[in-house]
Amino acid sequence: MSSSDEMGEVPRSRHILTSTGWNIIGRIVPVFVAILATPRLIHMLGLSRWGIFTIALSLVSTLGIFDLGLGRALTRATADRPEGKTTPETADLIFTGSIMMGFMGIMGGVAAAALVGIWVDHGLKIAPELHSEVLWSLWIFCATGPFLMVNASFWGVLTSYNAFRTANLITIPVSIAYYVAPVLVLYVWNSLVGVMLVILACRLWLTFAYGRSLLHLIPELKQARFRSHLLKPLLRIGGWMTVSNLAFPILSYVDRFMIASVVSAAATSFYTTPADVVTRFNMLSSSVSASSFPALASSWRRDPGRASEIYCTSVLAVSALLFPPCLITALFSHTFLSLWIDASFADHSAMIMKFLCVGVFLGGIDTIAYSLLDAIGRPDVNARFSIGEIIFYLPVLYLSLIYFGVPGAACVWAIRICADYSVRSLVSIRFYAPLKPAILQVLPATVLGAVLLVIAMVRISALPAIGEMMLSMLIFYGVLWFACLNRSEREAFIALSGRVKRRMGM
Repeated sequence: MSSSDEMGEVPRSRHILTSTGWNIIGRIVPVFVAILATPRLIHMLGLSRWGIFTIALSLVSTLGIFDLGLGRALTRATADRPEGKTTPETADLIFTGSIMMGFMGIMGGVAAAALVGIWVDHGLKIAPELHSEVLWSLWIFCATGPFLMVNASFWGVLTSYNAFRTANLITIPVSIAYYVAPVLVLYVWNSLVGVMLVILACRLWLTFAYGRSLLHLIPELKQARFRSHLLKPLLRIGGWMTVSNLAFPILSYVDRFMIASVVSAAATSFYTTPADVVTRFNMLSSSVSASSFPALASSWRRDPGRASEIYCTSVLAVSALLFPPCLITALFSHTFLSLWIDASFADHSAMIMKFLCVGVFLGGIDTIAYSLLDAIGRPDVNARFSIGEIIFYLPVLYLSLIYFGVPGAACVWAIRICADYSVRSLVSIRFYAPLKPAILQVLPATVLGAVLLVIAMVRISALPAIGEMMLSMLIFYGVLWFACLNRSEREAFIALSGRVKRRMGM
């Protein structure tokens, strides 16, 4: 962590770019390890136990509902500490919020364990000899709930102090161990119980490593005390964030269920297959938003000009990262799907994939506007916005399926995301007027990117598509560099590129 950070200075644009780089590394490296380890895990566990393992991992997001938004609220409150200084009250807030998160993890783990017991006994179809092994393994996994919650709070506090490098250097080895350690254990103990014990050990080690780093970063935590009165503002902010968290899966997955109900279950595959590919690009936008959220929370009150600069840098970073994969996927969707699956499948899914690329591009940018409203203490706006979306989106989605089929659903989804970004940006200006220059500054890149992706929806042969790709890239990055970036942002990017080249020995 830099000395400027320790002095409580508001993060600058270069901090956002550096932090984003660390977040991308922290997300991508474990993915590659998982790709390599997964075939071996499937072979050693067998399909039944592998299926249970993947279900257990999906419980992570379910347990996250039990935090009542406290994790993000704690990150915001810590980043928004007075004058950027750590006071005894700040330490008490971190300690209180973390203890409460751990308690909610215990409650969530107990609830999940009870439901898992009922499911294994009465709903899960497995071989009788696997019943005891599966039940105990899932119970052990539920026991990781408190550590999952505490780790989320510790991660949030580290990021609120701009310690992204530290947080990711701790997280990456543990994330790799999630896949490598089970393989090693299975060589000596062929049981899903052993695998879950290893996962529990990894979570426990992550808690220890995060805690040690926090005590070094914030010595005041050694004298921190639990103060129940500090929970009230966290719960107020977190409550609205929870509403958004509950609305998010509805908006994200209702289209799949409705396609299966209105069209057919078979038609769902034409939508979900390209969607599962394209939504992977959200890893890039989430890396930026994870960096921008604490920076916006720490600057919006103390330095509105800096907050506007951070917002601008974050949106342009998301645009620059998402545009190439979205453009290439949109241009070559039919070719990709033909090679990956078959030509018949591509005929049904290629246009759907193109619509989804437009939506993912604008949706990634919208995450920054979403983070801005949370950062300034107005998560209620995001929550009300999500509820309103559900009310309007569902009937429009239904009608689009009736009249236009699955491509209509993809089109409506992309239009909803476009409306999201447009309306949320206008609402952000209303609640935070200093943001207006930043929104106008990024407008050329966001609009141009969306227009070029819409043009890329027109199907052409491979050679012209390559030419269109190169021309679109040239136009987009030219506009971004000369029309959207100011001098300080260009200098920050050049300086960051120079540091990366030096470290790579180039």
